[in-house]
Amino acid sequence: MEQQLRSFGTIGSKMRLLGSYYFFFFIAFGALYTMLPLFLEGKGLSKQQASSIMAVGPVVTVIFQPIWGMICDRYNAQRKVLIGTLLGAATIGLIYSFADTYLLYLIFFAGMALFHSSGVPILDSISLSYTQKNGRDYGSLRLWGAIGFAVASWGAGIIAEATDLSSIFYLYVGAMIVCVFLTRGLPQEAAPFSGNMLHGLKKLFFIPRYLLLMLSTFLVFGVIQANNVLYGFFFTAIGGTVAGVGLSFLIAAGSEAPVMRAAGMLIRKYGMIPVLIIAALVSSLRWVFYGTEPSVTLVMWLLFVQGISVGLYLPAAAQFIRQVAPQEIQVTALGIYSAVGHGLGAMTWTMVGGMLADRFDIFVTYKLLGIVSWVGVAVLVVLYFVNKRHRT
Repeated sequence: MEQQLRSFGTIGSKMRLLGSYYFFFFIAFGALYTMLPLFLEGKGLSKQQASSIMAVGPVVTVIFQPIWGMICDRYNAQRKVLIGTLLGAATIGLIYSFADTYLLYLIFFAGMALFHSSGVPILDSISLSYTQKNGRDYGSLRLWGAIGFAVASWGAGIIAEATDLSSIFYLYVGAMIVCVFLTRGLPQEAAPFSGNMLHGLKKLFFIPRYLLLMLSTFLVFGVIQANNVLYGFFFTAIGGTVAGVGLSFLIAAGSEAPVMRAAGMLIRKYGMIPVLIIAALVSSLRWVFYGTEPSVTLVMWLLFVQGISVGLYLPAAAQFIRQVAPQEIQVTALGIYSAVGHGLGAMTWTMVGGMLADRFDIFVTYKLLGIVSWVGVAVLVVLYFVNKRHRT
């Protein structure tokens, strides 16, 4: 009994540490990604220039996220990679606000993305493995990321209005440093290198279910990520304020937390792919609605739907990848999925969105992105039937 209590205490403390890590890591993301487009616009850049800088982050992510994953799988070095990369990101974050040209803004943001792109797939891999081994719910950890993002985006908006938008970089750096200190206590969960990485990678790209999920994430979640960049332009276009942008992200991201807590139960009851389809449907309807030029009040009231789209999609997708990917390349599989689905998708639709917003207007942009998201729903329906056939 004493040993069981000690074990429970250890599990509980590790769960709290993992939750704290998600919280502070996404505080950094919330402060940076929600306010950086407005910071760049305030420095005299056009919407297309600001969008192109934001799109460089995903380009770098596409290249480096799989590399960080392969290093972790090959050398079982998750904690060392996290410490090195997050320190690198924090260092560049400290000097970002001193840049004064489009090229420097571009290069510095690419450097930050290069380093902080390691965080999500490594942390997800550790968390998925730890929760599965100890009978805990991954969604109860991931929700702390949503809370951190919400708190940071709201707080960054208020601080930016009270001081100036360069304050977002100090929030980013501070949160990254906290994560560096927390890294040592993370559980060491990855399996040791088995010598079959090349075989596992080859096998991975011949798994139709994995490829279909990546494609749907490219379409559905890529548009969600593009919204994080475009939303400030949209919200000010309908009469909102900079502080209102931060409050919007607080409500939207904050609504993800309770949904993520319930995600495990919903996945067990209905299955991973039906949950993914529901999340994608809600997301698609949201972008079409934004294209109708709604009022600020209506937009604020309906921000909670992000909880359904993001709060269900992220845990369901991560668990599905863990189920279909070869054991020896779990971190790599999550890294490639995140790079292509989130990174390449975010890059593509952020760039397209910026060009459309400059050429037409932000409302036409959201209508077209809504259509893209609907195509992603169709891909998930195909995945449902492919998965059903595979199981039978």
